[in-house]
Amino acid sequence: MTKHELDDVKRTIETQFPGIGLLSVESLGEGYRNYALLVNGEWVFRFPKSQQGADELHKEIQLLPLLASRLNVGIPVFEFVGRQNDGRPFVGYRKVQGEILGENGISSLSGEASQRLAAQLAAFMHALGEFPVETAIAADVPVRNLNHEVLELLESAKIEAFPVLPESLQHYIARRCQTYLDDPPYSEYTPALIHGDLSPDHFLTDPSKTALTGIIDFGDAAISDPDYDYVYLLEDCGETFTRQVMTCRGVLNQDALIRKVSFFVTFDQISYLVEGVRSGEKEWICEALEILEEDARVNKDAC
Repeated sequence: MTKHELDDVKRTIETQFPGIGLLSVESLGEGYRNYALLVNGEWVFRFPKSQQGADELHKEIQLLPLLASRLNVGIPVFEFVGRQNDGRPFVGYRKVQGEILGENGISSLSGEASQRLAAQLAAFMHALGEFPVETAIAADVPVRNLNHEVLELLESAKIEAFPVLPESLQHYIARRCQTYLDDPPYSEYTPALIHGDLSPDHFLTDPSKTALTGIIDFGDAAISDPDYDYVYLLEDCGETFTRQVMTCRGVLNQDALIRKVSFFVTFDQISYLVEGVRSGEKEWICEALEILEEDARVNKDAC
């Protein structure tokens, strides 16, 4: 964010919420669809950068107040809801207790802390699954049809990504998508509310990393296959930790579920590759290619 942009944001906050008494503003980071600021050391303000980010924030504004009392961890509670000059919403909420765990934080957890985190995540996922689907839809939470998404992703990959891929990787991606689509049980599930981006980058823990204190970023929340919420656990936290969460949730055939979720991991990397090609981000393309090549080696007999 440039100094000019930051000054505009400060004016927007001060004009719409003069009672906050703007004393300090620090950047908390910038993502693909939003940027976040820490105001007065205690308030987080999120500003969407695109219409997609605005639509996702609108969904959070409707959904999160309905979820707050049902969850076992802290989530953002929007106390300030305003409008940017372009009409897009922005929000401010008291900083959720805890510090971001992050991908590197998983490996540093003790056995006891890892088990506690797994149990808390299992309880969180269960609470989401128990939330009334009709209520979520009324709060503008979209319904995701994963089969349709995989079909669209494959077509996009063929048009946009295949020209930059070796033939072997083209065949792998096509086979991998088709194998998932051809397996009827993968389409048989009871739709439920999912977080959609359950990554350690969105986990908040206490200073000693012994307990989960909060979960943030519900922008990808949807009604879909509840197993999809394992995708970033497997991708970012590893199979051992993912199995811990599954055990806490009473999953009996974990091998079958791990195999299913591994397809979601592949699709996530294909999507990342396509986005990299579209945006011309060479770093994204290289990273996605490296992961997909490893993915192909691991799953060569299980497409």
